Amino acid sequence: MQRKGNVIMHGSQASHQVTVGVDMGGTLWATAVRDWASGRQSYFGLRDGDSGNKKDKLYAKITELVNAGKKVQVYYEAGRYGFTPARIMQGIGAQVTILPVNKLQVLVSGKKVKTDRCDAKFLAGIHPSDNPPSVHIPTLEEEGHRDGERELTRLNKEIKRLNNQLLAIIERTPLPTPTGHRNSDNWRRQILDWNRTGRLTQLPKLMIQRLQLLVDELAFFEKHLQQWEKIMAAHLAKERAAAEKQNHHLIVDQLLQFKGIGTVISRHFAWEIGDWQRFPNGKKFAAYFGLTPCPYASGTMNHDQGISKAGRCSLRKTAVEMAWLWRRWQPDSYLCQKYQAKLEMKGRTRNTAIVAMARQLLVALWQYVVNNKEIQGAVMTRPLPIK
Repeated sequence: MQRKGNVIMHGSQASHQVTVGVDMGGTLWATAVRDWASGRQSYFGLRDGDSGNKKDKLYAKITELVNAGKKVQVYYEAGRYGFTPARIMQGIGAQVTILPVNKLQVLVSGKKVKTDRCDAKFLAGIHPSDNPPSVHIPTLEEEGHRDGERELTRLNKEIKRLNNQLLAIIERTPLPTPTGHRNSDNWRRQILDWNRTGRLTQLPKLMIQRLQLLVDELAFFEKHLQQWEKIMAAHLAKERAAAEKQNHHLIVDQLLQFKGIGTVISRHFAWEIGDWQRFPNGKKFAAYFGLTPCPYASGTMNHDQGISKAGRCSLRKTAVEMAWLWRRWQPDSYLCQKYQAKLEMKGRTRNTAIVAMARQLLVALWQYVVNNKEIQGAVMTRPLPIK
């Protein structure tokens, strides 16, 4: 294959490079098509109507370009429509790149003009050789795993929110702040105790009714959390049984071998990331967590901006949490020994050291999972049988 200008040569045939930029809004899918051979750019405002919905219109346009022998590259920003359009367009025969949301810089003079049409044309003006930042397009199964983890996070967040609301109400009253573990059963017992001793009469009736409603809502979310945890455990057991039949180990089980890494961390890493082998090396894997340094150098200015914080916040938070657990349960490992002096300090030096250790621990875990490279000094409490 040879490239001449903006034309891709395949033997005796020439395939024109076409870039399609799509700005996916709620009612309008602004679509721009740029033919790099002719330099022509077209615009289509796709909406739902009698002739079909905006999604089908876009897929029809992509199909038309592919059938015409064009090499089609589609760009759109990550958003509410997720990865389904990308998978469909890939099935048609186009190459698809999803760009991180709000990461595009538009070169303008004067005030910035922001319209869906401008965004679509800007996306269409990106050439594949520009290597823009991209979001990994997971399989449908991988996306389902992510939903499992995110629903668990959502339920825990709702439970925490309701407990905080209940405490905020109590702290505005003469009633004492409850101590101990806070769940719906304990809240109900506490309210019954206040009612029995007559202390609940100090509150307005509407406030009492609000307390009861919040406790009922808390019980609802607790019930759903228990059900969801059982569903996820059953799904993991089914995957484990399927892996045993295929004579290989799950990433969850590979991580669970190490002392200090529990089910929550190992499952979150395995299900949120998906295929670990898609990363070419351990450094790229750690960069996916947003833990890599981010320098700023311009002229005489040269300073560190901290870590990049790219990617999902929950992965970065879990990685740092894992590093602290690693320090506690794997004190004789090489990484703990390497950062021991700095981790015994206080303040910023200690925080910087644990982030650096988390980054190197991620590299080591990737090397173990993908290349079966031993982690120096690590203790395994649940080693898996060799297959």
